[in-house]
Amino acid sequence: MTEAHGFRRTVSVSKIGDAGVRQTVTARAEELPAIERYLELAAAKALKGEFVLERWRGKGVQVTGTVVADVVQTCVVTLDPVDAHVEASFERQFLPPEKLRAETEDQKEVVIDPAAPDPPEPLGHEIDLGEILIEELALNLDPYPRKPGVAFEGEAQGEQRPNPFAVLAKLKPKQP
Repeated sequence: MTEAHGFRRTVSVSKIGDAGVRQTVTARAEELPAIERYLELAAAKALKGEFVLERWRGKGVQVTGTVVADVVQTCVVTLDPVDAHVEASFERQFLPPEKLRAETEDQKEVVIDPAAPDPPEPLGHEIDLGEILIEELALNLDPYPRKPGVAFEGEAQGEQRPNPFAVLAKLKPKQP
């Protein structure tokens, strides 16, 4: 992922009132090739996101939404193209940097709980919904796509390899 994807759709935080904001984001045909290169896809056919942005914890923002995409990945076994449909929901929270600092300064010990929700992200003057959509698509892609019916034919599970020390055991003098 070296080249930027160039897919930006920003929403000003000042436009998010008490009622919240609903927004639909769709990638245009001319944006799809850069997304393909960025995510190392064989093809990106469609990318769409539905977002709801609401005020959260005073000055923060909560973003909930769904990502829907149709892409083509490369089979890890045959290198053939594999069609993939991605549909996932997500939730993210944003807090102003001063609130984030205050929360982390209160903690005396860092506790990492993989089952806990992600911590809030820093909030600036705008939120890039395009970046969120690309990240959520990347998180929900199959990391090892395979063509239907194809299996990796490597070493068999039950097959035992010879012990390399068996030859040395034969050289060892026998005890009486």
